[in-house]
Amino acid sequence: MARVGRSLVTAAVLGSGISNALADLNRTHVFNPCWPPHARFHAASAVTTNAGWSLTSLWLLWRRGTPGERRLALKVAALHPILAYGPFFIAEALPGSEAEDRPGQIPRVAGVPVNLFVAGVASGLSALGYLLARREAEERPVTHAADLHADATAEPVGSGRTSR
Repeated sequence: MARVGRSLVTAAVLGSGISNALADLNRTHVFNPCWPPHARFHAASAVTTNAGWSLTSLWLLWRRGTPGERRLALKVAALHPILAYGPFFIAEALPGSEAEDRPGQIPRVAGVPVNLFVAGVASGLSALGYLLARREAEERPVTHAADLHADATAEPVGSGRTSR
């Protein structure tokens, strides 16, 4: 089940990185002649930041490590699509803000603008993947002596103790 969970998080991470690039690196956004140069700057910056975090999340998710490192990596990777797309819903809720310039401009899925639909699916997929992978990781015993030692000697976050 852990592999299934990590695979779902992987799909959400890939989906958020690729869909963001496809949606913004075109004539409606970054290459829109009506957009001011500074708006293009921010859109291009957002796309490249998201791509970088997507690559980092994939590396974290599939690299080797102690059980503690892998649990933390799973959390960080699973948060990426949620943090990338969660703001869509906050922005949509702001008075005077819309998910599209003109009503009906963006294709819809089940009556929802496709950008918000993708945001919800990627976030939900990532959360589900995290829950499945975390549950499996908690149930699976540690099998390597080095992993036992690493987890036993790790200090709890926020313990107030520092290593000297």
